[in-house]
Amino acid sequence: MRAGERHTRWLVALALLVASAAHADYKDDYAHGLKAYRDGQFAEARKLMQQALEDHAEPATKIRLYGQVYEAYLPQHYLGMAAFKLGDCNTAVAQWSSAPNKQIVAQLPEISSEEQRSFASCGPKVAKTEDKPPPPVTPTEPPKKTEDKPKTVAIEKPVEPVVVPKPPPPKPPPPPEDKPPVAKSGPPEPLLQAFESYLAGRYADVARINPDSYADSRARFHAYLVRAAAKFTLARIASDDALLKSARADAAAAHALDARTQPDTTLFSPGFRTFFQESH
Repeated sequence: MRAGERHTRWLVALALLVASAAHADYKDDYAHGLKAYRDGQFAEARKLMQQALEDHAEPATKIRLYGQVYEAYLPQHYLGMAAFKLGDCNTAVAQWSSAPNKQIVAQLPEISSEEQRSFASCGPKVAKTEDKPPPPVTPTEPPKKTEDKPKTVAIEKPVEPVVVPKPPPPKPPPPPEDKPPVAKSGPPEPLLQAFESYLAGRYADVARINPDSYADSRARFHAYLVRAAAKFTLARIASDDALLKSARADAAAAHALDARTQPDTTLFSPGFRTFFQESH
C-alpha cells in the first residue's frame, strides 16, 4: 500500500474514532475524495471534491489535514480528473483551466504531467463539441394579404371615473431576533494531539494524558482507549506487569463509557484489540 493511502486511512480512522465531531469539514471531504479517486470510485470522488471545493476553493501545494498527514490541496484538479475518468471532458477542462488551479499545479511536476496528458486526450472531444455548426434556419412564408374590409366604428359611452382608495402603508417588518451563536463542534485539540503522538510512537507522552479532563463522554472514551493502547505497548516492550495492569484498568474504564465501540483495526494491533475485548 502506498504512503498516501496509509495517510488517508489514518485520517479516516481518526475521523471515525472521534465521534463528537458533528459534521465533516472540507478537509474530511477532500481526504475521502482522494481515497475514492485512488480506489477507482470516480463518481464518489467527483461528489466529494465538489463539496470540498464549495467549502474551500483556494488550492495549495501542501496543507495539514490531521495529525501528521500532509497533502497537496487540489480539489479542482481531482474534480477534473474524476470527470475525465467518467468521460465528461467539458467539466474536466473547465476545472483544469481555472487560474488558481493552473498556478498551483504548475509547481507540482507529477500532477502537472498527469493533467497535461489528460488535457491532450480531452482536446479533440471538447473541440468537436464546441465546433458543431448551428442548425439550419428554415425560411418562413410571408404572411398572406387579406382584403380590406370596411371598418365599423363603435361609439363608446363616457365612463365615470372610479375612485380607488389608497391602500394603507405597509407595516415595517419586525426586527430580526438575535439568534445565539452555534458552537462549532469538533474533537478536542489535545485529544487529536494524543492520537498524533500515538501514531508517531511517543507512547510515554500518551500514557501521561488525563482522560477525566474531558467533559464529553465520547472524548473520555477515546482518551481512555488510546492511553490503554499506549500503556499496553510500553508494558509489552518493558515486560512491566504493573503497567499492563494499569492498561487493563484504562480499557475497563473505556468499556464502562461505551460497551459497543471496538478499537479500529487500522490503528490498533490485533494483540491490543484482543486485550481490550478481554478487559471488561
